[in-house]
Amino acid sequence: MHLPNTIDDISFPQQHNMVPDLISKQQQHPSSAGSLVDSAYNSPSSTIDSAIHNRRLSSAASRKCCIPEEEKPRQTRAPTPTGSTTSSLKQYGECYRRLGEGTSAIVMVFRKLNKAGRTEKLYAIKQFRKRSKNETEKEYMKKLTGEFCISSTFHHNNIVETIDLVLNEQKRYCTVMEYCPGGDLFSCIMTDRITEREKLCCLKQMMQGLAYLHECGVAHRDIKPENMLLTADGVLKITDFGVSDVFRFAWERQGHKSRGIVGSEPYIAPEAFENKEYWGDIADVWSAGIVFYCLWTGGLVWRRAKKSCDKAFQIYTRMHPTQTFDPFAQHFTNPDARRMLYKMLDPSPNTRITSNDFLLDPWVQSIPVCHHGIDANNNRHQHTIPSKAIAK
Repeated sequence: MHLPNTIDDISFPQQHNMVPDLISKQQQHPSSAGSLVDSAYNSPSSTIDSAIHNRRLSSAASRKCCIPEEEKPRQTRAPTPTGSTTSSLKQYGECYRRLGEGTSAIVMVFRKLNKAGRTEKLYAIKQFRKRSKNETEKEYMKKLTGEFCISSTFHHNNIVETIDLVLNEQKRYCTVMEYCPGGDLFSCIMTDRITEREKLCCLKQMMQGLAYLHECGVAHRDIKPENMLLTADGVLKITDFGVSDVFRFAWERQGHKSRGIVGSEPYIAPEAFENKEYWGDIADVWSAGIVFYCLWTGGLVWRRAKKSCDKAFQIYTRMHPTQTFDPFAQHFTNPDARRMLYKMLDPSPNTRITSNDFLLDPWVQSIPVCHHGIDANNNRHQHTIPSKAIAK
């Protein structure tokens, strides 16, 4: 029997184009970010302040990343969140321009001026929608504070800093975050002008951020190019913790599995479709593997990692890379890159590589990263990725 050697030999569907707004399934999941603030709403008198005050109970506040010292990016610290609903958005300046709008929030750039009238600091402001008629105030506040309770505890070079949760003049809640003027990774991929060196740099930075999250006991659960932002000098930062899951609290050794199908379908791990429970951190690695493929080829290899729905994935699962079956050989001529991709896209979560083990691989350690992510050998480079966000 003749076995195909490349991904093109097995007549996979035409490589799927990437689109900004991919299908998203978000179901109720009891172990989600909202569980961090459950205790803040046990009595009617509780307010958003108590939720913010209790955010340090998460594992992120009491754990340190155990990435090898030479792989740790230099960490920066933002001002401590005020955690007060009486805080005003005015202290962060005025709206400079609008970045985008989603179903749950509007994102804007705020510019704070100094006494001379010059720009002192730029912030990204996420203004949440009003409470809908079909949800209680408790449900609304739980959703609103859940993301903040998780994201405000992270201080890592490859994670977007969440600075504050405040009210604007219209009494709308807003999250204050650091501004990343380099745009998102999706836009950079669409330019088709990223060099191989820059692709590998972005890959390593993404995995450094993921390893930090996982060591903190948090699974992101919506890893995709649109949730990877870039600074002006090319530092990649993970954002959007709206469906994140705390799978291991500070007092737990082993942790617990995640539940529910969340995120964008092409990036969701197969075990999330097949099982009621799965390890969120291992599922993140699968999603990162799909991002790796997108970064390298500019497209998606399959629409859904579900054998009953996607023939390409069905064949890949049945003939998972062996010496006679190397489906990504045509697009990934670098053997080390191909080897790591197969480890990330291992259909079995039991044998799939972890984010920390990924960073321990000798080839990965040899990848130079840019600016703040200087490694022990002082390897670095500067990105030359064009961005409309920088030009404005």
